[in-house]
Order: sequence, then C-alpha cells, then structure tokens
Amino acid sequence: MRLLAIAVAGLLSTWAAQAEDMQFPDASETPEELITLWKESNSTCRGAPGGDVKVAAACLSRSVYGAALNERNWCLGKKDQASAEMTWHKCGADSLRFPPFIIPEQ
Repeated sequence: MRLLAIAVAGLLSTWAAQAEDMQFPDASETPEELITLWKESNSTCRGAPGGDVKVAAACLSRSVYGAALNERNWCLGKKDQASAEMTWHKCGADSLRFPPFIIPEQ
C-alpha cells in the first residue's frame, strides 16, 4: 500500500510540473478543433511560396497549434515514419513532438 501511495504521489507531482510548464493551459479549443486549425495552417504553410506574410503567419500558427496539441498529449507521427504516413494520435513512447513555441515578448 505504501508503494502505491509513493507511486501515485510521484505521478501527481510529475503531472503538476508538466501543467506548470504548459504554454497554453487555459486554451478552450478541443484537440479536434486544434487539429483542424493545424491542418489549415499546414496547408497554407506548405502550399505557397515563402516570403508572403500569410505564409509566415500560417507556419507560425502551425507551430503554436502543434505545441498546444502536444500539451494535451496529442502527437503527429512516430519515429521512423514517413511524413506521408504521419497522423495525429494520442502520444506514445515513440511519438514525435513539436518543440515548445517561443512566444515573442510584447
């Protein structure tokens, strides 16, 4: 029983530390909404020549949506998977994550 209590306490402290590190803890979008937004941004980011403000904004948005999804334990693709095979899924040990998004200071 004592080992169970220690394990639960460890999990709770890990979860609390992760929650403190979240960049978007109060986001109201569901994972499904974030995936839709990511797909829209990805389409613009990948489908147009660079240099346009719209393209730059889409690429930045894609990074923000990806980071927010990762915080909700959703990942895009797995290690050793081709880009065309990558889909959004609940994160696992071999899942790929977006790097944290650096929010510019205001």
